[in-house]
Amino acid sequence: MFGFFGCGGARYRVDYCGMKSAFPGAKDAYRAGELVTLDFPYIATDTDYRFYLDGEPLNTDYEHKRGFILRFTMPAHDVVLTVESRNSMLSPDAQAAP
Repeated sequence: MFGFFGCGGARYRVDYCGMKSAFPGAKDAYRAGELVTLDFPYIATDTDYRFYLDGEPLNTDYEHKRGFILRFTMPAHDVVLTVESRNSMLSPDAQAAP
């Protein structure tokens, strides 16, 4: 007997925290076990960026034409991808100003 389970396996969603458009070609969902590769090309030269997947730091590569390159294997559950940015050109005193 054949079941109706689909051909590609279960797909799980990525919550980009409102920043999906910052990752050209990003999809809403990926199959568990799939290698996900995302580019983050919109980079300000005076800003430091950190990327997190489900709250854990995500290592990145960098290429001049692509920007930051994020790679991870999609787990068998929905995930949250967050981006933190911090202006690195401001002095500590300027950042603490009211």
